[in-house]
Parts: sequence; C-alpha cells; structure tokens
Amino acid sequence: MNYNTYPYGIFNPQYLSQFQAQQMEAQRNLEQQKNICDMVKAISDFCEAARKVDADYQQTAMNCCLAEVLRQAAIDNGGNRT
Repeated sequence: MNYNTYPYGIFNPQYLSQFQAQQMEAQRNLEQQKNICDMVKAISDFCEAARKVDADYQQTAMNCCLAEVLRQAAIDNGGNRT
C-alpha cells in the first residue's frame, strides 16, 4: 500500500511536524499580538491617569513612576521582585 498518496499522506510524520510547527507559530503570534495590545492599553491608562494629577502632585507622580520603571529594569537584570 502506498502511504504517500492522499489521504494517507496526512499521516506522514514530516507533515504533522510541519503542521504542528505552523500551529505553534500561529498561537505564538496571537499571544504576542495580545501582549502588544496590553502594552498599548497600559500606556493609554497611564496617560489618562496622568491628566488627572493636580499640578501640585505632578513631580511626586513622575518620581514614583520613574522609581517603578527603575524597579522593573532591576528585575529584568536579575534583581528581586520586592
């Protein structure tokens, strides 16, 4: 029996591996697109909140935000999360 012809070709392990790789890449792309959308939403939320801060508190708000950016950078460079 010739298994290289349709419909038996769909069971070819090489085809399945390629199909699985394509599915995994498609899933990864969807996850990355969601991550990008989450980042954009976070920046939008930040800007909206910044507009609500009174002028007297803007310097304090900026200092707190920059401290958080530095904390996150430290985490990315092997620092701890506390």
